[in-house]
Amino acid sequence: MRLRISWGIVLAVWSAAVVAYEEPSFRVVESLEGYEIRDYDAYMVAETVVDGDFGSSGGAAFRILAGYIFGKNSAAPTPLTATGADSGESVKMSMTVPVTSHRVAKDADSERYAYWFVMEQQYDRETLPVPDDSRVEIREVPARRVAVRRYSGRTTEANYLENLAALRSALQRDGIPVTGPPQASVYNSPFTLPWRRRNEVMLEVAGD
Repeated sequence: MRLRISWGIVLAVWSAAVVAYEEPSFRVVESLEGYEIRDYDAYMVAETVVDGDFGSSGGAAFRILAGYIFGKNSAAPTPLTATGADSGESVKMSMTVPVTSHRVAKDADSERYAYWFVMEQQYDRETLPVPDDSRVEIREVPARRVAVRRYSGRTTEANYLENLAALRSALQRDGIPVTGPPQASVYNSPFTLPWRRRNEVMLEVAGD
């Protein structure tokens, strides 16, 4: 049986219980003025690409990705011992944090953003359920070093760009070269009070 999702309930639960959610493993290499350097282990994500700008694309992406983790999928050919599911059955997975996004294309007529949900660490490429929705891609984010600036407030483009500019300036000040495009990570639902939100802007940087 496919699961029918109430998005209001999903978002409310996410807002209330986000502190309990799993997030990718990382090690803080150094804490500097205005940001920190982290080393992340490799992890699996479910990713989708949607049309829209920074503000309008998130809702569509969330519905697609939440649909996948809440049952719009088929269990991997090998039975999942973690869930007890038989091959071919749908699998309900747990929410994780953060929801990460970055712009992948912009021209005179359109704008597109990629979003991903981090997969629980109990899964790997062989055991993750297969998406029913062709708009969902399963892939691995390789181990990497990133500079991260944390900030609160509403998840507006203006807030994001202000903190991205501050992070770029700090990295230039400290002589740390940037090696990848910026990413926005959100840890709370829109129902969370702005001053209690955890938002992050990330830039991949050169490792040792």
